Amino acid sequence: MFQHESLEGDRVDAVLTTQSNESLRLELASAMESLPPHYLEIILLRDFEEMTISEIAQKLEISAASTKARLHRARALVREYLVEPTIDKRA
Repeated sequence: MFQHESLEGDRVDAVLTTQSNESLRLELASAMESLPPHYLEIILLRDFEEMTISEIAQKLEISAASTKARLHRARALVREYLVEPTIDKRA
């Protein structure tokens, strides 16, 4: 494991353990709303509708590799939103 991945994992753990479930839900909703539409769509299809990578690729008419790349980037953006210290994310 790379050192930056370990540090990021520590930050994610800190966020998850220091916030209430309600606070986490609100932060996650805000993180999702901050995504560009093509990233939001891919997360909704995979993580909420539980479609497979193949099903998503077919639905969006993109390759499986592109689907995986978009999903990875979308999740990374959500993670960054949740762990990056900012004064006011909604400003």
